[in-house]
Amino acid sequence: TLLDGEPIIKLPPKTIRLSKVDFSTEERAFYTNLEADSRSRFKAYAAAGTVNQNYANILLMLLRLRQACDHPFLVKDYNSDSVGKVSAEMAKRLPRDMLINLLNCLETSFAICRVCNDPPEDPVVTMCGHVFCYQCVSEYLTGDDNMCPAHACKEQLGSDVVFSKATLSSCLSADVDGSSMNSQFTENSMILQNEYSSSKIRAVLEILETNCKMHSSMECNGSSLSSEREYAENCSGFSATKHTIVYSETPVEGPIKTIIFSQWTSMLDLVEASLNESCIQYRRLDGTMTLSARDRAVKDFNADPEVTVMLMSLKAGNLGLNMVAACHVILLDLWWNPTTEDQAVDRAHRIGQTRPVTVTRITIKDTVEDRILALQEEKRKMVASAFGEDQGGGTATRLTVEDLKYLFMV
Repeated sequence: TLLDGEPIIKLPPKTIRLSKVDFSTEERAFYTNLEADSRSRFKAYAAAGTVNQNYANILLMLLRLRQACDHPFLVKDYNSDSVGKVSAEMAKRLPRDMLINLLNCLETSFAICRVCNDPPEDPVVTMCGHVFCYQCVSEYLTGDDNMCPAHACKEQLGSDVVFSKATLSSCLSADVDGSSMNSQFTENSMILQNEYSSSKIRAVLEILETNCKMHSSMECNGSSLSSEREYAENCSGFSATKHTIVYSETPVEGPIKTIIFSQWTSMLDLVEASLNESCIQYRRLDGTMTLSARDRAVKDFNADPEVTVMLMSLKAGNLGLNMVAACHVILLDLWWNPTTEDQAVDRAHRIGQTRPVTVTRITIKDTVEDRILALQEEKRKMVASAFGEDQGGGTATRLTVEDLKYLFMV
């Protein structure tokens, strides 16, 4: 909002940079095989004229490609289907209309976990039609109280009556079988381990190391400092952009703290392991934490100079959080809804912030992320709606066949 041509609220400058990194040789081989498999499956749907009928499966393939850009281990976890093989056997015996109804329960944009009352992470649906986060419902599968936790529901739960989206989708389309995909990658088993540090994780560690060195340099130069950080990106398909951040001649305000966002908590787990190995102190916020634990994590991050990193999931990055101790935000994966991404960045770039804020979006070169970025620029609203993340109340629009052909390079 402007008053006499000037903004009413003046915030420090915000710089957004796109950092494109390369896969390792092993990651590239893994991704290439996965992409080729996904492309051949999409071609089969297109040739048969059944793209619309297999829309959910196609989005599933896109999800696998997006997760593989973060870390191959995420795809391994996804294909293994954490709910287990026993539910897949049960799903095969269910009528097709029941499978469709259960899948619709998971895919609706209004799905809420009946335990934590938040949009579900790793969503599953029970035979009685209730949606949960898998982590929330798992204790009801193994504990003494195995009754459905949904209000007024008396159905008994077991591992055989709790279904993931992958299980339901594969039963509805028998030719989409995650196990065959896994068999292609047994030779790359090293990168499917959670101990492996992916290219994106290595890029994060390099950024954190640079921030640490910069803070040390600022302290050595005393309280008066005017320094520049220049970033040049030579991005295929995008014009090279040079960003300069100027730190004014003001006293050093403490360490450069960073918030790292991912929409997948399993990716945060992997980053967390690397931070531990690098002896970097951090705190974490995700949807599984109690309110008191979240408050404690935020207070530690804002007040403790030794805690320089906050790991945060999309679910936990709500509007009320104030994280102005951070002046750097890292987005590990692409978010379809720009409003969601803006809200994440606004945890740091808001009233009370006194330093320039740098936002780094990390993507992988020559992958589906390149094509998603290009498609976002042209049809951002449509893509957000298609993936169920349009919260602006606009009319939802599915990805067209031409859009999907572009994403799969067909």
